[in-house]
Amino acid sequence: MLNYGPMFTLTAGLLSDTHIPHRLKRLPPGLFDALAGCDVILHAGDVDDPVALEPLRAIAPVYAVRGNFHVLDLSDGGAALPATVELELAGARVVLVHGHQPGPIGFWLKGLHLAMLKLGLMDNGALNRRTARRLARLYPQADVIVFGHVHHPHLEWIGETLLVNPGAVCPSPWNRPTIARLSLGAGRPAVEVLTLALDSGAVRR
Repeated sequence: MLNYGPMFTLTAGLLSDTHIPHRLKRLPPGLFDALAGCDVILHAGDVDDPVALEPLRAIAPVYAVRGNFHVLDLSDGGAALPATVELELAGARVVLVHGHQPGPIGFWLKGLHLAMLKLGLMDNGALNRRTARRLARLYPQADVIVFGHVHHPHLEWIGETLLVNPGAVCPSPWNRPTIARLSLGAGRPAVEVLTLALDSGAVRR
C-alpha cells in the first residue's frame, strides 16, 4: 500500500475509460485544465495503451489499473497494468479498480447490459449501483473505492465507504465525457464531477 501520510490534505484527479488509441486518438485538451492542481491522478481502467498515461505525469503522479477485454476493439484494456491499486491518501484508504466482473460471466453481463441500454430497458445507473454494492463487499476496509467501466458518473455512500465512478473520458452514445476531483483531508471526502468539452477531432470514426 502506497502512503501519502495521514496529515496531508490532497486533491486526486479521477478518470477512467480513455480507450486510447482504439476509440480516442488522444486525450482531450480540456482534460489537462480539469486536472490542474491535482496532487495525484487515479485512472480506473481501460486506458487502453498505458503509453497514453504519459502526458498526465506532467501534472502529478499517476496510478492506473487494467480494464477489461474488448472484442470489437481487439483491446486487452491495458493488461500490463495491475488489477487493483491500494493507496493511503491523506489518511484515507483508497482502492482503485476497474469494476468489471472478470471472466465469461462478466463478459456476458456487459453484453446484456449494452443490449438493454440500446433498447431503452435500463440506464447506466443500475449497473453503477450493482457494481458499487459488489465492490463494497469485496473491499470492506476501504474508505474510498474508485471504479470505472460503466461510462457514467456515480457517487454513493455504502456504510462508511464512498464509491466513486468519475465516468468516461471517451464519449459514448449515452454519456458525455466526464472526470472527477476527489478532496481528502479534513472532514469527509468530497467529490466534484466535471463535464469535459467534446473534442470531436479526437474521436475515432
